[in-house]
Amino acid sequence: MAEANPLELVITRTIAVTRAQVWKAWTVKEHIEQWWCPKPWRARFTDFDMRPGGAFDMHMTGPEGEEQSIAASILYIAPEQCIVFTDILRSEWRPVEKPFIGFTAAIAMEDAGAGTKYSARVRHKTPEDAKRHAEMGFNEGWATCIAQLEDYARTL
Repeated sequence: MAEANPLELVITRTIAVTRAQVWKAWTVKEHIEQWWCPKPWRARFTDFDMRPGGAFDMHMTGPEGEEQSIAASILYIAPEQCIVFTDILRSEWRPVEKPFIGFTAAIAMEDAGAGTKYSARVRHKTPEDAKRHAEMGFNEGWATCIAQLEDYARTL
């Protein structure tokens, strides 16, 4: 068994939708806004440019008016296979003043029978950053979002 990497948080699920459906849910602004953050929170994306060097700005609003924003740059895309993004850069890979956490996320999609094996590998600069992200609810939050992605993607 491989030893856990203290710089990474990983979540993998097999979901009952095709890679094409997952891809569409990820790469169309109106779709990603439907599943991105755990409900009852809502996500609104601006500057949504899903290409290497492109970026997105995402604003989440909670049920009590809480707010959280994340700006991210797209580093790599392989259609229906992989999306890599980071919160330490903005569009055209310009550094951000203050990242949300300081991470790079690699989202992988693989065929799994009639469904998709969906994996998110989130890399951090320090073990402390990874721990802070975990304590913020990474496992629960990202698992909830994957379930919401699966439910929403079924409609596509």
